[in-house]
Amino acid sequence: MFAIALGLNPLESITIIISATIFILAFTWVSIKGDLRELANELIDDKDQEEMN
Repeated sequence: MFAIALGLNPLESITIIISATIFILAFTWVSIKGDLRELANELIDDKDQEEMN
């Protein structure tokens, strides 16, 4: 809707939509990957502590 308000033609609107979608997907992927890595590190640390005891 932002692109329409600026008076962009359909090709420019599609380009903006595609770019925004790629950005959102990439940001989400990096966030999920970082969270999973953090969880994995916590599990590894817990396992190492249990083996030491």
